[in-house]
Amino acid sequence: MKLTVRDLFDIPIMKNFRLIAGEKGLNRPVMLTETLDFEFTKGISMPRSTLFTGKSLILTSLLFAKDDPRQILEAVKGLFALDVSCMAYKKVIYHSLPQEVIDFADEKGFPILEFGGDEFFEDIIFSVNRELRDGEDIASLERDLARILDQEASPREELKIRKKINPGFKRFIRAVSVKDLSLKSEEAIVKMVGRMASLERISKKAALCKFRDTYFIFLSQDTDEIFRFRALLADIFAALSIDESKIHCGVSAVLPISEDFGKVVREAFWACNVAVMENDPARYYDDIGIYRLIIPEIHSKNILNYMREYPSPLGDVAPVQGISGSAAQEEGLRPVPVQRERNVLLETACVYILSKGDLDETAAKLFCHKNTVRYRLSKLHEILDPYSNDKEFHENLSIAVRIYMLSQFL
Repeated sequence: MKLTVRDLFDIPIMKNFRLIAGEKGLNRPVMLTETLDFEFTKGISMPRSTLFTGKSLILTSLLFAKDDPRQILEAVKGLFALDVSCMAYKKVIYHSLPQEVIDFADEKGFPILEFGGDEFFEDIIFSVNRELRDGEDIASLERDLARILDQEASPREELKIRKKINPGFKRFIRAVSVKDLSLKSEEAIVKMVGRMASLERISKKAALCKFRDTYFIFLSQDTDEIFRFRALLADIFAALSIDESKIHCGVSAVLPISEDFGKVVREAFWACNVAVMENDPARYYDDIGIYRLIIPEIHSKNILNYMREYPSPLGDVAPVQGISGSAAQEEGLRPVPVQRERNVLLETACVYILSKGDLDETAAKLFCHKNTVRYRLSKLHEILDPYSNDKEFHENLSIAVRIYMLSQFL
């Protein structure tokens, strides 16, 4: 996990630590924890550059300066020069620091923390290192899930991954993929993973794993009764304070755990992508219609070739994102540069298909008149499918748009 000084306050043992200087440096990275004992004691010559590592958190009691507070400034300057990220001192010898130390730390953006409870250095070091190690485990699981989604993991490897996620899963399993709009960074998802792991009662039969800017929730039960899975998911949402009005989620089928684990992962992932595309709160893989024909073949050469070739007359089209009126404003019939016009045509096609052919809804999402939508669709018909009738064109465009949109998630 990539920790910053700011993140340290979220570690339970450090929740009562107080920042006393260097606020400008709260985003400095922390990669390990070390202790400062006598390295800056006056009269002792030591190779400090080899004793301290850059991007570290330094813990100290300031014992080395007990007879001379001036040594504190020298130590802080030395640590800053060695690219140390932060110093935390325990208030056993000094209950406050000299003003010149505070001034230097503020000027340089070198965070200094103080603590004075019953926290022991070894416990702090263990807790910070665990956060860093858990982050490595999270990154490793992300790579594992990517291999499952790309269908590169063998059944034996999928079994290992499943046990790595939670060796205590029950007989039946379901996956839920969640795109949480309330989480503004991947670090926020990492924190949610930690909160889930702390819920002992729930984590015995469930797990939460980060994947890119989304997360998977794995649910397991001793029976395949759907209401039990729904109750467990509701319990998790409540425990983690997940706001259901701010998420898109995809839900897999319930399968015996002895069967294809990769299947529930892929079903949840793609159902979530469909929910995002169509701006639905939730989609069940069993109910996504024609997408079930496309998704299993999304990596196939034929599908990808079709996706490239059908819209190729539009030229080098830009990926469509935020299609609910994000880019195309009312253009009327005014002349626009060719490539820009073709990007607008592609966006119109995507919005039109995802609006299920509703002209009024399409026009509202694109902030234009529905006659403008008609004109753009006519232009698309002329460019892409000049020899088809209206029904054939709609069918061909529908498939091409869905493949194109799904391909953005590869």
